[in-house]
Amino acid sequence: MENLPVEITTNIFLRLPARSLGQLQCVSKTLKTLISSPYFTKTHHAQTPPALRRLKLLFCTSSLHTLDIFNEQIQRNPRPHYLRLRSSHVRNYCGAVELVGSCNGLVCLLYASNRYSLVNPTTRAMRVLPDAGMLPARIRLSGFGYVARRDDYRVVCVGSDEVMRVFSAKDGSWRRVWALVPLPVNRGIKPVFVGGVVHWLGFDSGASPLHKVMGFDFVDEEVKMLPLCEQMSKRVITALGVLGGRLCVLSVADHDRDLDLWVMMEYGVRESWMRLCELPIVYPHSPFASVSPISYVGYEILFLADSRCLMLSDIGGGTHKTLEVELQGRGSTEEMQVAVYEETLVSPHDFICQE
Repeated sequence: MENLPVEITTNIFLRLPARSLGQLQCVSKTLKTLISSPYFTKTHHAQTPPALRRLKLLFCTSSLHTLDIFNEQIQRNPRPHYLRLRSSHVRNYCGAVELVGSCNGLVCLLYASNRYSLVNPTTRAMRVLPDAGMLPARIRLSGFGYVARRDDYRVVCVGSDEVMRVFSAKDGSWRRVWALVPLPVNRGIKPVFVGGVVHWLGFDSGASPLHKVMGFDFVDEEVKMLPLCEQMSKRVITALGVLGGRLCVLSVADHDRDLDLWVMMEYGVRESWMRLCELPIVYPHSPFASVSPISYVGYEILFLADSRCLMLSDIGGGTHKTLEVELQGRGSTEEMQVAVYEETLVSPHDFICQE
């Protein structure tokens, strides 16, 4: 293989899945140099059709675990694998971990020490970001996303001083942004990233609807309100999510026995909201009372239920199946966070400016 021209070797490797390429890096220094180069990792991700990209779940508690939930055999007996990161920094950031978001195979984590990190669960590469310049316990909300026109990953955070700060992976530094979050944000609802925009759920007690979806655009660096359809105006939004690359919300009306799942088919267009399905609340303490959409799994939808277990819902047949997940070292009362990530070779270190 090493006797082949580099162009031919590169073309062959670009057709292989990320996990196989990661294993090939151990064969020789030449292959490791080729496969780990920024040009190769970005080209490999760009040329892999979405239908062929392998998706996995990342579970976040005080530790990290991964699971191939899209494998039907594993769905019958889900046993996540403990993720040991290749970084000497990990032992310095033990304790509670917040899962901020996932994009293009990179995951953003926030540690109790108010330090962020970017992690690739496939390669286990980790980059600890510089301090955002805020005192402990002052970060109120966060978001993570990607700016395609600059090929740059960014983290946004807002402290109790109401100052918004944005980190650029390419510049390697934080800066203040003069944008305001107009409404209080429900921190219990995880932010989601769609189309260059991080979305948070805000609430306004003096207006209808009570809940409003706000989006911070990483390009314009402004916070904008997202339009909701008329049918949603009297409903309470309980969760945000992304399904098939589209923004979605779960909502419920007072004294209702069902949760509605709405999907925004065309981003930013009020009339494009479509009610996809209903989830019945069978009894008051049902896990359906607190669910968050995670991903499509074939013709089913995967939800996180009550921050304790997974739930697969067949929206056509109206059936629901609970999947109990055991995580190594997880306490009986410890809640878990879940995100979908792609298996890619994208490195959190590839976006550091070399000027």
